[in-house]
Amino acid sequence: MCLSPTIKMSRLSLNCTSTRPSDRPPRASRRTSPAMPEPGTRPEPPAEPSDWEVDEEDDDDDTEESDIVTSPAGLRYNLSRLSPRTRQVAKGLFNQRSPHDQPQISLELCAIREDEAGGDVFYAFQMHEVVPCSVRIGARDSGRFSTPRCECPDARYRRLRPCKHLIWLFDKISKHALFDHDPDAELTLTELGYPEELGDPFDRISQIRLDVLADDLHCDTSEPDSDTVCPSPARVREAREMVAAVAGIQPHEVDGYRRDLEASHDQGPLIRRGDLGATLFSLLLASHSLAEWVRSELSPSDPAVDPFRSAQHRVFRIIEELKTYSASEQDPSASDSYRRRGKHAEGPRDLNWAAEQIRRCVGSIDKLVSRGSSPLSESARSSAARALVVILKMVTDHRGLYQRLVGDHDTGFVFSTLDILADQSQYVDALDDIMDKMGVYGAPPSYVANMRSLVARMRSHKPADGVAAAAVATGSGAERRGNTPLPPDLAVQSPAPADRSPSAQAVVPGVPAGPATRGSQARRGRARTSKWSSPQDSARGSRKRLRRG
Repeated sequence: MCLSPTIKMSRLSLNCTSTRPSDRPPRASRRTSPAMPEPGTRPEPPAEPSDWEVDEEDDDDDTEESDIVTSPAGLRYNLSRLSPRTRQVAKGLFNQRSPHDQPQISLELCAIREDEAGGDVFYAFQMHEVVPCSVRIGARDSGRFSTPRCECPDARYRRLRPCKHLIWLFDKISKHALFDHDPDAELTLTELGYPEELGDPFDRISQIRLDVLADDLHCDTSEPDSDTVCPSPARVREAREMVAAVAGIQPHEVDGYRRDLEASHDQGPLIRRGDLGATLFSLLLASHSLAEWVRSELSPSDPAVDPFRSAQHRVFRIIEELKTYSASEQDPSASDSYRRRGKHAEGPRDLNWAAEQIRRCVGSIDKLVSRGSSPLSESARSSAARALVVILKMVTDHRGLYQRLVGDHDTGFVFSTLDILADQSQYVDALDDIMDKMGVYGAPPSYVANMRSLVARMRSHKPADGVAAAAVATGSGAERRGNTPLPPDLAVQSPAPADRSPSAQAVVPGVPAGPATRGSQARRGRARTSKWSSPQDSARGSRKRLRRG
């Protein structure tokens, strides 16, 4: 099916958070070539100045530059006889940062047409253009950008506010910023382009921190003192997961698939001859539009678009930011680097910030599990349970976060949502190990009692006939306990001494356990009795180990 040559919201994509005029977006991908417009159709309105033209404030600098430019086709042009505006257009079109930059204009169609009115024959060419535009969002008490502003032609010249770019961008931001929003509830869109429930967009983004939010927006960030923009680690990981999905890799095998891609993503050309997977990986990182297109075609159960896995990764990123901030507070050189990157402007990334953000991530999982518009599939329930257990493990591995989220008072952290997923018994052993660490740190008595009850129900749960086999066949991750190794991010660790905070690095999502580790997990006995487990639980666990052999 051919698409009509119209501009749709789905064609938009985030390139990076840089606002430099030299930043070029990638070429937009498309499913099929749109139909060639027929003669007699209404002509397009006169073209407005595009964002790739040189801004008015740069006019003075242009007079000092050479009037000789080289086009992408390799031809050299002398622009000295052109009018100032035409010279700006030509320089904006031809002056690219690198010959390897993706083109902004691509030729899509050509055809022979006959004018119905006069019978004249003419050639028709249709091109597709990607026009970069930038959005500025300032605080409400700031001067120039107190109201979100887009630099697209519609906003700058036609005074159309809000333009489609603002509405599209705030829709993306709201999806990941409104943690407490009920998925079935309506939002009230304002004349400024964002929902009323978002509040002050600048404050909302500052609370989350821009680079943390960028991971969920699939967007790169640029450093204040650098002209280069490198793919973020989150986009690198996601590109590998997309390649795995296209290659038909089962979800429970994605973490160990082609780890070499992430290690070498910044080396070599885009085209990797003899390696289609590596070529697709490079293209996904080079083109945000291609990545957006592939992402829209994936199944909801694919790890690259799994919302529960995304929340799990966000918590890991938050803990890493907490560690970096803590290091910068103690090391003067690290503090200078931290300030140069501009992160101090958003506020401290301390224990209070991290605990609140993790609490909101768990809350977003709860909304998806308990208030979704339709019941979760078995694979989604397994993914939700895994994310919650991994998050609880990461928090337990950090003494300060544990005291804030679990140790101070019983708020039902993780438990209240995991209680809905008691049928996901494949994670009960990992949960038991977490509770062993809680025995070292201590926990509120009511939290202990609730967790004991949850573990007991998980141990007594028996999946319906065929569920386990179907899970293994589809890779949903809902295998019965003991049939497969534990997920690598649930690998067992010994409780850390009470006088130091364990490192969260040991629970990096996606780092596969080695064969020796997996073997030890499968053979590991539970001779010790957990502080939170009853003697009956321990005996039941011993009998299960004997049956496994």
